[in-house]
Amino acid sequence: MKKYILPVVLLALLAGCGKVKDVSETDSHIEIVSGTASSTTKEAATSETTTDDDGKKTTTTKKAGEKISGTTTTAAKATGRVVTRASGGNSVVHGTTRVVPTAPRTTSRTTTSASSTHQPTTEPATYDHKDYSSVTFDFKSDKPDKIEVIRPYSDGRSRSCQTLNVDTTEIKEELEKNSNKTINDFLEKVDFDGDGYPDLFVKEKEDELKNTSGKYFKYDSDEGKYTVWEELNALKYEIKKDTASNRLVVLEKIDGIDYIQKFYEWNNNQLILREYNYQYNLKENGNPVEEDGKLVVYKDYIFYDENGNEISRETRDSKGNLVGENNQPTSEEPNEE
Repeated sequence: MKKYILPVVLLALLAGCGKVKDVSETDSHIEIVSGTASSTTKEAATSETTTDDDGKKTTTTKKAGEKISGTTTTAAKATGRVVTRASGGNSVVHGTTRVVPTAPRTTSRTTTSASSTHQPTTEPATYDHKDYSSVTFDFKSDKPDKIEVIRPYSDGRSRSCQTLNVDTTEIKEELEKNSNKTINDFLEKVDFDGDGYPDLFVKEKEDELKNTSGKYFKYDSDEGKYTVWEELNALKYEIKKDTASNRLVVLEKIDGIDYIQKFYEWNNNQLILREYNYQYNLKENGNPVEEDGKLVVYKDYIFYDENGNEISRETRDSKGNLVGENNQPTSEEPNEE
């Protein structure tokens, strides 16, 4: 029986050996291999029969094969030789294997920069506050007692930058009577305080003696606007600037002969009265005094120092001669308001 043992062993070894399949892929580039590999292996049996010394045969059967299933995802770069070895038996492999090219990994991120969210801004149109040369004036159509201050802005357009409260009643009446006149005929632009910027006087009314009253506005070069000037408005009538003495002169006509004239100067931004003149027709018992068929006219002069304190006074006739010993003003001098 021993002579049968060797052939049986050789047969078993041949049955247990599988086939070797070599697959050569040079520089195969596999980025991602994904899929489901399901392998079902039927039981494959290998039998081995032995005979002992007593002539008794013993057969041994070995089973091989397992069920393999699962999902494999591999991200790798493979280069070289691929060897597939299948062990013997009736082996069946189910499933699909694909080579999927690697897609670049993309990270989605939204970045918002300051420049992308910044909304374009438009600077508001402005004007040069110190430039008064291009300022013009006009009536505000919807409000009769107001005058518009108009000037060009940085965008090239002219528009109202300020509204002044004034009485325009007589101004409009005069404009209706005389088409040759404009609003500028009722405006005086004079540098009254010597700061280099012209201020504004609006002539509101004129009485039968040609005394002109109105409203004064000081030009503020820092703000580029006009402000109500209470100090000059208290002088009541139109102010003329004496360029020779740099004094402000106010004339108030009382009648055809009588008038009051005041001279002012600036001292530490305060307006100081420096001289007061009062011209009048001399009267006795309420009647005008005449000499040689002419009315006797006197003129009183009062002088003040730079702080507004009276320093002297005198009276002169129409020829400039001093009148009286003590040169005191007449009792008819009107009280200064």
